[in-house]
Amino acid sequence: MTTHCRRVGGLLLVVAAVTGLAACITVSAPPSSPFFAPDPREIKFYQTLAREREVQLATCAKQRSCDRVHFTRALVALYENRAVAARHFQDVVAVAPKSNLASSSLIWIRLLEDAPPNDGRASPWAEATERLVHDLLELEVSSAEALQREATVRQKDVTARDEKVQELTKQLEALKRIDQEMKEKSKSARSSQKTRRPAEGSHPPKGQ
Repeated sequence: MTTHCRRVGGLLLVVAAVTGLAACITVSAPPSSPFFAPDPREIKFYQTLAREREVQLATCAKQRSCDRVHFTRALVALYENRAVAARHFQDVVAVAPKSNLASSSLIWIRLLEDAPPNDGRASPWAEATERLVHDLLELEVSSAEALQREATVRQKDVTARDEKVQELTKQLEALKRIDQEMKEKSKSARSSQKTRRPAEGSHPPKGQ
């Protein structure tokens, strides 16, 4: 996970630098407009990813992964709403101010403040940047799916182990009961033998 985080942070620094070249015009952009014009064929992908990250935000604190969740949600929001993207980038900085993702987020925040309106005529630089962000989101999804598969396999292994432990525990308890019963029978047999021996070894009284 650490290697993946460093790779993502490095890629986003490159993406941010490229976007800076593409967005050097100082015209203020409407805060609710998208930073990138989404491909209609990819809208469902972005919507699904946005919903998944919104759900994860409710539980990310327990896993200490809120910076990554906010960052991914911010990238998706670049195709939806600049203000939403800026807010999530700011959340990354607030949650993990010394992280690589925070450094990338600060660059994105500045870019969003100075970026020109999206008029549908993307420059080659902007197109390259959009493709990098899209590829990064796909990488994030594939990594998450791989981790989920690993977690599923680990959960199956844990379940199988627990079942085996439970089975062995039951066997041990059964063996313990059998051992206890055998000890009680042996003790009872020795007591019976001690009781019979005086009777068998007794002699009739003298004179009879």
